[in-house]
Amino acid sequence: MPFSIFHKYNTFFFPALFLLLGQSSCQTDARTNTRIPPTPGRLQSKQFTSDAEAALTNLIGRGIDLDLNYYKRARLQFEQEKYAEAAEDIDKAIEVKENVGEYYLLRGKISRELNRPDNAMEDARRAEALQQDLPELFVLLADLTQEKKQFREAQNYLKRALQMAPYESNAYYVRGMLQSKMADTTAALESLNYALSLNPRMLRAYQQASLIYSRLGDVNNALRYNQLAMERFPGNPELHMVRGEIFQNISRLDSSLQYYREAVRLDSSLVRAHYLTGIIFMKYKSYNAAVGSFEKALRYKPDFPQANFLAGLCLERLGNDDQAAEFYAREARYRPDDPAATEALARIHGRRMRQYDPAGIFAKKSIQSVVPANPAPRILDTTRIKLAPIQPRRTIDMGVESMRKVKIK
Repeated sequence: MPFSIFHKYNTFFFPALFLLLGQSSCQTDARTNTRIPPTPGRLQSKQFTSDAEAALTNLIGRGIDLDLNYYKRARLQFEQEKYAEAAEDIDKAIEVKENVGEYYLLRGKISRELNRPDNAMEDARRAEALQQDLPELFVLLADLTQEKKQFREAQNYLKRALQMAPYESNAYYVRGMLQSKMADTTAALESLNYALSLNPRMLRAYQQASLIYSRLGDVNNALRYNQLAMERFPGNPELHMVRGEIFQNISRLDSSLQYYREAVRLDSSLVRAHYLTGIIFMKYKSYNAAVGSFEKALRYKPDFPQANFLAGLCLERLGNDDQAAEFYAREARYRPDDPAATEALARIHGRRMRQYDPAGIFAKKSIQSVVPANPAPRILDTTRIKLAPIQPRRTIDMGVESMRKVKIK
């Protein structure tokens, strides 16, 4: 009897088990009657992402579900850090269909990465008004509010995000930023380290940890986190620039120049790297090279702080007052409240006057032209003078004691 029961259940159990295993290994799309093989490894591999993006581009070209496919392609581009392309796609998705909270949330995240905090806040508020209840929205709102130093509101958003997703790496990164701005550097570093343990490819966490250690004067740890980031993102020019700044702060100028050059090789529009290179050349008194670096910085950002002034100072030390005056004039135009450029222009003007008038003849003539040749005699206006008669001097009566006997001889 037991054997017959076992045999009976075997006839139904094992075929069902094999059927379930077959369905888990290979699925079928009923709409197109196509077999979908299992994806080996991570779904977000480069090949998978490339194929998915190509498929979405094909669907967009055929006009199928435009808003949804634009949104999906924007998400793929956002994950690949192609923020400009992702911004174009999400704008098109919102143009096709408005009032979708997920679209505004994604556009807010893209704007945050493009350093447009006001636009990001507007989209995040719109997504919140459209009743989006996602932890990534609350993380974004916490990040934007702490950027504006609204710490209490940021803490509330962060608390909601961590309650919904206790292992969200971005939430711990924002908490680290918030703690850093509230002067709790120890807790901030712990939060950033935990964020990196959850997501080792979070570039911003490496950068922030390196910056905190640099401010604390811990150069070794600042360089360590910078090196960890460079190992994961070897083609990032800002990491080379930051490493150069760390070396510059400890007066290792040759190492700084090496990393600044690598940074501008990877991205020639990195203005700050050109500017810092010019400062090092000034310390070496290589004024021609310094002017070249400042001009490269000004090519991308004509009003970069102090770049025009320092370029003029280098040219002035080289004896080229005409070009120096041009750079000083630009600095004075961009920053009229800063007296340094105005004083430099006055210095050059005074030097020119001494050069063309060494004996001061023109200066004397200009003074004489103001003073008349035969000045009129000065007449005292006595009508405004009040003369009081001289009063006699007063005497003080000290009195005489009545009991005193006065002898008159």
